Amino acid sequence: MSEVTTIKHENTSPQDLKPSVFYFLVLVVFIGDQFTKSWITRTMTLYESREVLGDGFRLTLAHNTGGPWSLLRSGGNAVFATFATIAVTAILITYHRRSREMSLLMAGAFALALGGAIGNLLDRLRFGYVVDFFDAKIIHWPVFNVADSAISIAMCLLIYHFFRSAKEEPATATASQAEQKPLS
Repeated sequence: MSEVTTIKHENTSPQDLKPSVFYFLVLVVFIGDQFTKSWITRTMTLYESREVLGDGFRLTLAHNTGGPWSLLRSGGNAVFATFATIAVTAILITYHRRSREMSLLMAGAFALALGGAIGNLLDRLRFGYVVDFFDAKIIHWPVFNVADSAISIAMCLLIYHFFRSAKEEPATATASQAEQKPLS
């Protein structure tokens, strides 16, 4: 009986992230990303750095023509613009095909990733680079932005979701097998 309940719960979950909320989250990330990038480029010059929390966290305006964490810096913009376009398309298709099956956590992660991917893709298409400015010197992290943060949080949420799902599957399978075992 719990197996039927589980299947029904997965297909008609009251926790579905409605498309209006999904796209609102995408828009919040995108607007937050573009607003902060616009503000930073108006108020700072390239490679200018300002302390925010002592020397551990700074605002440093940088242009990234490479990938995440400034990988493949020289000539990587077209490659990463293509990857971003593919990622945006894949997220949209997956969300619309599977949204009713997705947990709230997973759909929220997709919204964060989509908003971030669109924000960085727009930079690549408009400028030929991504505007970065958060500089976490305390952990020696490459300079990043709001879009990168949203994508990183999304990846953490997805990893958490998949580990949690993998951990729950054996318990569900054991319970189902116990229910099907004939009484002796």
